[in-house]
Amino acid sequence: MAIKSERIDKAVEIINYAIENHISVREASKAKGFDYTYVKNVKAIVLDLYKNDAISEELFDKFNKAYAKYKEAEVGTNPKVNINTTIEEEPVDLQSIPEGEKMSFGEDENNPNEGTLNWTWHQNYPPDHIKTVEELMDACKVDRTIWHVKDKLVNKWDTTFKLGDLPVTIQNYQVKARLERNRMFVKEHSIGEMFINMVQDYVPPQLDWTPEHPKTLEENNLFEVALFDLHIGKLAWGGETFENYDVKIARERFLNTIQTLIQRASGYQYSRILFPIGNDFFNSDTINNTTTKGTPQDEDLRWQKTFMVGTRLLVDAINMLKQTGVPVDVLVIPGNHDFERSFYLGAYLEAWFNNDSQVWINNHASPRKYYKFGKVLLGLTHGGEEKEVSLPMLMATDVEAKPYWSETIYHEWHLGHIHRKRNVNYAILDRKRTVSEDLGVTVRYLSSLTGTEEWHHKKGFVGAIKAGEGFIWNDEAGLLAHLNSNLIIK
Repeated sequence: MAIKSERIDKAVEIINYAIENHISVREASKAKGFDYTYVKNVKAIVLDLYKNDAISEELFDKFNKAYAKYKEAEVGTNPKVNINTTIEEEPVDLQSIPEGEKMSFGEDENNPNEGTLNWTWHQNYPPDHIKTVEELMDACKVDRTIWHVKDKLVNKWDTTFKLGDLPVTIQNYQVKARLERNRMFVKEHSIGEMFINMVQDYVPPQLDWTPEHPKTLEENNLFEVALFDLHIGKLAWGGETFENYDVKIARERFLNTIQTLIQRASGYQYSRILFPIGNDFFNSDTINNTTTKGTPQDEDLRWQKTFMVGTRLLVDAINMLKQTGVPVDVLVIPGNHDFERSFYLGAYLEAWFNNDSQVWINNHASPRKYYKFGKVLLGLTHGGEEKEVSLPMLMATDVEAKPYWSETIYHEWHLGHIHRKRNVNYAILDRKRTVSEDLGVTVRYLSSLTGTEEWHHKKGFVGAIKAGEGFIWNDEAGLLAHLNSNLIIK
């Protein structure tokens, strides 16, 4: 077996590179373009040749001295922070220690000829050396309005090696962070873009006829248009549920029902329109097509497209109601499917009708809304959170409604959630169900226009009449008429 001097020269070059850069010979070999076992293989050959007197002393010393120096440097060994060395020389001149090193010297009390040298080296890092997640985000130029830290890892450890005759300890830092998009910013940014795109080409729809509204009213009435639980975005297949449903069908049902209710209310005079929206207007609430609490939904479109279709539908609906010539009061009622998205919807509509004196929008963060019209007090909530038996007392004690309680006679709650009609009368004194409405509150669950999807069909929640409802309220006499627009599914 023989070995060329050039191969030993390359191995020595790799060893010196490892010492200079404080890395292992395996890492140095790869950095210099060689196999990571290059030095190991050369070492084995050199030792074998030396045992058999088959290598010159010069070549052996050349490799052996370089490798011994590498081992003395202790590259890759366990860290040691403080190194104690015993000396028999004169005390070290502390003024001669380079910046970045700390030394102290003390005499041994038991032996005046000996002393202990304590030495610790610390790294002088450049000003931009990264030690924190914030510094890492700055270095990577992360936009904090779009991204935020989901989880992070920050480590620090010391590594000690010999530099010349002295051990050197350096501090190593590891900073890692996993980011996720700021969901609220992404939604708000997307909604802003949708708003601009819709404004550019929007043309309001027209009613099939022109409503005649007298300039002088003989009585003061309110027309309430209550279309709850549309669940726009829901997807149902007739082959499974005997009824198809998607965003196109939902839009058609919604607008046709509004036209029908306006027609059926034309026999009454009214000075205002109350239009509660939300109440699971959207079928899902997240970019993953789940409800607010995370229940997966069968969706027709991506969330952005569903939001665009939904906002356009409500803008169209409000513009149709405006054609009656009376003010339109819009209350946003969040549902259990779309609690967050309902708020964005309300903000969208506030911006759209910002300069429209005919439209007033209440997008208050409270899930319950109250509306006073003369001696009528209406409470509106979705019905998925509050206990039904608590609603009468809530109307009497809620901060928003309490001032109106003593000023009104007719008290009703309008709820959705169960997708079918149901009326309950409560006596406010004993809070028990009763057929008497004296000093009481009526809790009215309203119909829905939504289709029946796989889950409701499988559970047997079928048979309820799909409808939109309207009410004519007189400021003195209370409820004058209950209007229905029942959906006929062929």
